[in-house]
Amino acid sequence: MPAKIKPLTRKTLRGVWSALIIPWTSRDTLDEKRFAQEIRGYSGTGISGVYTGGTTGEFYAQDDATFAKITQVACREAHAIGLPVQIGVSALSTLTVIQRIKVAKKFKADALQIALPFWLELKDDEVKRFVKEVAAAAGKTPIVLYVTGRSKRKIDPKLMGELSREVPTFIGTKDTGLDVKGIKAILRKAPDIAIFGGEDFYKKLPAGGKGGYCSVTGFNAPKIVELYKLCAAGKLKQAKPLADAVHNFLYGALVPMVTQQGYWDSAIDRIQRVAGGGLVGLRCQSPYRSGTEADVQRVIAWCRANTPELLPPHLA
Repeated sequence: MPAKIKPLTRKTLRGVWSALIIPWTSRDTLDEKRFAQEIRGYSGTGISGVYTGGTTGEFYAQDDATFAKITQVACREAHAIGLPVQIGVSALSTLTVIQRIKVAKKFKADALQIALPFWLELKDDEVKRFVKEVAAAAGKTPIVLYVTGRSKRKIDPKLMGELSREVPTFIGTKDTGLDVKGIKAILRKAPDIAIFGGEDFYKKLPAGGKGGYCSVTGFNAPKIVELYKLCAAGKLKQAKPLADAVHNFLYGALVPMVTQQGYWDSAIDRIQRVAGGGLVGLRCQSPYRSGTEADVQRVIAWCRANTPELLPPHLA
């Protein structure tokens, strides 16, 4: 039997959370069998949980029926292996977000991850209205704010502090672009909020960060967990070589696919996940470009030549 999943709170939201990638069929429908296998593949890796609905999970390409089935499978399979799951419910309107929250609650999501509606930039009072209405619909289910430039604005420390005081179920943030100075500024206004970045634990955990919503877990989850544990324990000297390797892999193997080939994050995350042994396939939803098997082999070759310590066991 899997271990009982502890409720997520501002105190317990910690660690390494892996983004779930959706396997699509040749007709761009959910491949439910492969998705279930993909989630179960994270069993025993040491990650703290999984989440859906960000860029990696292509939330913007899902109709209501697809969203509901993805949510059902994610909650069922993650809970079966003892992992909590955050369901991304981002959408263009409060009404649509609330409809998705109802689905997520039906399947017992452990938390909800939301970005601000992104077609028109929200003013501060609209941010507050949105978060409060979402929290009211969520009830006791906690929410995590996905703070991203794709929403056309960030939430400054003052507003973040106000939200943390006025919305008790708002427990954390995902903001991979937030630097150390920004973390400290937010914590001065919202001292108990769990701030997450990406895999950059070496710099952000000492500054008060609590973990990462990660994509490189797709390539080698146990190594990212190892890095997190070293940094969380304050063993920064021991962590430095591994932190450097992860940084080099990101900027040497992955970022060039953005700057030179024009891929979006969703394609790149698939490439590295397939390289890491995942079952998600390379197909992105149209109209966005997909990676190729040649890209997968280039990532593996780059890692073998430059950061062999990051190679997953099946490639080592």
